Amino acid sequence: MIDARISSTSLAARMHLSVVAAILCCASGGVSAQTAAPAAAQTGAAHPEKPLAADDVSWLFPAPSKADDLANLIAISDLTAPNPQDPTKRDPVWPDAIFQQFLAIVASPAAAVSGSNRVVLPAEAKTINAWHIAGVRIDPGAPGLSDAIIKEFGQSPQIRLVLQPVVKNADGSVTALDMAAHLVFTFASGVQPPSKPGCFPRPIPDLVTFKQIVAEIAALRSKLRDGELGPNKIVTAGKALGVHPGLVDQTTASNVRAEMKAILERHLSAQRLGAMAIMGLPENADEPWIFLSMQFVPPGTVPQLPNGGFVPVHGPTLDGKQFAQMMQPAGSDPRVIPAPHTNNLAAITCINAAVPANGPPIKQRKGVATADLPADPPRTAAGRAKVLSELNTIADPTKSHFFNTDCVSCHTETRRALELLRPRDIPKIAAAPLPNGPWNVRNFGWSPLIEGDVGGTVSRRTAAETQAVVQFINAKLLTK
Repeated sequence: MIDARISSTSLAARMHLSVVAAILCCASGGVSAQTAAPAAAQTGAAHPEKPLAADDVSWLFPAPSKADDLANLIAISDLTAPNPQDPTKRDPVWPDAIFQQFLAIVASPAAAVSGSNRVVLPAEAKTINAWHIAGVRIDPGAPGLSDAIIKEFGQSPQIRLVLQPVVKNADGSVTALDMAAHLVFTFASGVQPPSKPGCFPRPIPDLVTFKQIVAEIAALRSKLRDGELGPNKIVTAGKALGVHPGLVDQTTASNVRAEMKAILERHLSAQRLGAMAIMGLPENADEPWIFLSMQFVPPGTVPQLPNGGFVPVHGPTLDGKQFAQMMQPAGSDPRVIPAPHTNNLAAITCINAAVPANGPPIKQRKGVATADLPADPPRTAAGRAKVLSELNTIADPTKSHFFNTDCVSCHTETRRALELLRPRDIPKIAAAPLPNGPWNVRNFGWSPLIEGDVGGTVSRRTAAETQAVVQFINAKLLTK
């Protein structure tokens, strides 16, 4: 079992290519790969490309309800990459050894918050074959794409997989379990010194490889639009982010799934896996939600892991000692434990509670969090304006990110907006994927059955991040 008492200072002492992962919370997050994987073969479009749209860079798969639906999903155990020593062989992208580390961290004291509140995975989720890809996020730079964030943290291109376990039932139906894991694969060519003493080194983006990924997703978009993946021509342009239209249409779903899987297998590998996370529940319980992030550390960094491996990450908006964060049921006081101390109203800084600098001091942080919002809708215009301003700060990827905003805030800002504000105050995204109830704290994935029919979910935060990604790629990375 991984020792949750490993200090942040010891982790950073000899860390290379290292920026802590922003996986679950404020999902644009950065972390290094273990060892850079070879660049993929040069395939895809070389001619000028039309701008990409939201569904081209954020793939949400349809939620399964019956066994036949699994054919158009991708099981993580089926995702493989060429063996680095022998290209004729293929290795799992999520090897069993790393999966066992994931399970060990989830079962460790790091995943406990208070008393008996700790993540406990059901038996079905302890089998790697159960985990399927619910969503894919293609991101040219974590933890954010603004000039201020890149200056402080560097730019870490990523492909992030959102996984959920799917259980086959005796009657032929399937159930997507109400939990999620995130895997972060990064594309960095090196590092530069930290922007401030006590922060992690800043990754240098591998834009050669990432531009190839962009060319391939643009080619997928064009094939789908031109009717090359089925009799129906499917256009992604001009649509709000939701379940990928090429996966919804039954005439194209199988071919689109195969194209997506091929792109992932050309670029992902265990050597690029730099971070993981869990959003889970206590044993046999619907609440409270518990969030925990994990990162890879190189060989020789931690005595308990002489060959390198994954360790839990201290919460950047906590006190520098705590790992997980928990959201309790409605009516609980306090609702969020540990209480977040965000810094999203201050100038962007790499100093946070997950780095050796371990700061800024809590009293000096300036920020907003959903934990501080009222329980009931404000009755005055001024009260609504204040709530809207705070929620908009959390949903804005230029202001809020993993290092200055807590996990619960990023996962509940849309639900809190729906509960506290008038509908006309909430910016529009695709109507169907909005979180469908207070249990649904997903940013991008399959909603729980407890809220009704299982379905895809997209939060305002995810829509805003995706828009920033689309703008950056279209301006700087598409073939000109």
